[in-house]
Amino acid sequence: MFKLNTEMEAIPVTAPEIRTVFNPVTLEEDERLGYQAEIQYKRKPPATRLIICDRLDTVIVGDPVMISYHMGMKCYQHARHLVISNNDNCIGGFYYTDGTPA
Repeated sequence: MFKLNTEMEAIPVTAPEIRTVFNPVTLEEDERLGYQAEIQYKRKPPATRLIICDRLDTVIVGDPVMISYHMGMKCYQHARHLVISNNDNCIGGFYYTDGTPA
């Protein structure tokens, strides 16, 4: 039976940094990029949890983000359905296809 993994809102309280996460598949600790966020549950009081993310994910402390539960790692992850390129996650700037700076 397929279970839909729903998204929920969270508010980051720390900036992303390298964290150690237990990998239940290899039974070893892995280093992942992650941050602490206050999760806004629907039926429980808010709680601060670790959210794993990617270097392309835009995380600004205090701005709401969408998260989902990662079944394999047994922890929360930053929503993957949308990644926006900006000056925070791109090095070298933006250029048009003809090579001129944007």
